[in-house]
Amino acid sequence: MIKHLKLAVAAATASTIALAVHAQTTLISNAPGPNRGVRAAAVNHLSTLIAEQSGGALAVQNNCGGALFSSTAALDSLSSGVADMGLLVGPYVQSELPELALGGVPMIKASPWVMMNAMDELFTTNETIKARLDERNLVYLNFYGLPTALLGCNDGQINSVADVEGVKISRTNSMSDLFEPLGGNMVNMPIYEVYQSMQTGLIDCTVTYGYFASATKLDELITSITPIELSSSIVLATVMNKDVFESLSDDDQTAIRAAAGSMHDYYGEQLGQAESAAIEAMTSGDNGLVLKSFTEADTSVLSESAQPIVDKWLADADATGLNGQEILDEMLTLIEKWNEIETTQGAPWERS
Repeated sequence: MIKHLKLAVAAATASTIALAVHAQTTLISNAPGPNRGVRAAAVNHLSTLIAEQSGGALAVQNNCGGALFSSTAALDSLSSGVADMGLLVGPYVQSELPELALGGVPMIKASPWVMMNAMDELFTTNETIKARLDERNLVYLNFYGLPTALLGCNDGQINSVADVEGVKISRTNSMSDLFEPLGGNMVNMPIYEVYQSMQTGLIDCTVTYGYFASATKLDELITSITPIELSSSIVLATVMNKDVFESLSDDDQTAIRAAAGSMHDYYGEQLGQAESAAIEAMTSGDNGLVLKSFTEADTSVLSESAQPIVDKWLADADATGLNGQEILDEMLTLIEKWNEIETTQGAPWERS
């Protein structure tokens, strides 16, 4: 009798374990770029949070380096369910979903934390944007930002915007485009070709970021960095296939929303720490880079030179049926709101 009871208990235990294992849902995710650096760590952190918030009911399998599909194919791939979730890169979808690229348009000065929260509020409250994502069979989760852009030069030849004319500058993103109206000799290239181009003299300056310059050894080729005091660029968004999201239980959906909702505070702190450490390391010591600054007048000129970038975004937005000016105005209002919160209350990790 005891033997039979033990066998019954063992069978029941095995059955319970099997059911628990079977109950876990694994979400397949795709991300561009290698599995290293502050952003990759944040992507992994989101996966951990989803597992924790769901009590282990959900797991996320991250595929880095665009293992499942490229950034240019991400919109269609995520909409159709090639992966359950993943990252969209704004500039690659600007002709179809320009709202995702809005965070890359240079605007008034704003930190990554401010920009992520402003974009998040826009995407969670604007009914037009929500409907457009719904039409694409996508559910928005969170954004990842870049730190303040830096102009890195190899001969320290730019001390003000008046020095830009004729200087060979790489064109790698929208921040680079600020220097074309000022007479910069723009050279198109992917960001990963900047080091070799600087080394061979193809370019003199490039728009970069502290942690990126340090990681790619670009800091060994440049002699100065100058912060561009405009809005930080926010062009990476985590989205989920709507069919997959709605197939989950209400509890699991809530868990995913909660995990994603905490990411802007987490990533804002981690990104700030990584960037500060990189700039400190690059500018310290006898051979450190010179940390320069643009004057308020220079920054005003840079802001004006952003107008062609703004105009192109507005044209792309209008071409897709989006009221670009209305969305832009709403975004500027949200930036002011979150700037005020940051100024008066500080970022969450700075509050006592």
